[in-house]
Amino acid sequence: MIQGRKCKQCGASFQGGPRAYYCPSCRAERAKQDRAEYRRRKRQGEVRELGSTDTCELCGSDYTVNSGLQRFCPECQPVHNAEYDRETALPYYHANKEKINPARKIKRRKRGNICLWCGNEFVPVNGSVTCSDQCRRQYTNQYAREWRKQKRAKDAKSKKSPPTD
Repeated sequence: MIQGRKCKQCGASFQGGPRAYYCPSCRAERAKQDRAEYRRRKRQGEVRELGSTDTCELCGSDYTVNSGLQRFCPECQPVHNAEYDRETALPYYHANKEKINPARKIKRRKRGNICLWCGNEFVPVNGSVTCSDQCRRQYTNQYAREWRKQKRAKDAKSKKSPPTD
């Protein structure tokens, strides 16, 4: 979503997307500096080439470099991603949870359900709709009886009417 942004470097206003931090002129200047810095590091041998080996920052094992920003071996990358997501997502969620998920808030407050068989109130476990194994068995048996009754009625109806071609 394109909106009015303020440049972090010069303070100028410009139109940009959600991750646009610099105005076009500052962005071009930064890109020029980045290219110069890269050339300097390459001359000094500080640049990792794709296909070379490097050491994982988490476990210390060697891995083949597949991208310029890769820091972890393939085994540790999902672990790092999960940790990073937790660190960045939770503060945002806690700051905005009232507007992010109001339905979840209401659902979590609800602590008691009414048993479909006996009508007692109970705390549901794993989405159960009955309060005990006995009520569950009786409710399931009743449901099965009604289902068989409907099936028999449907089969009897289909046997009475001749097939139409």
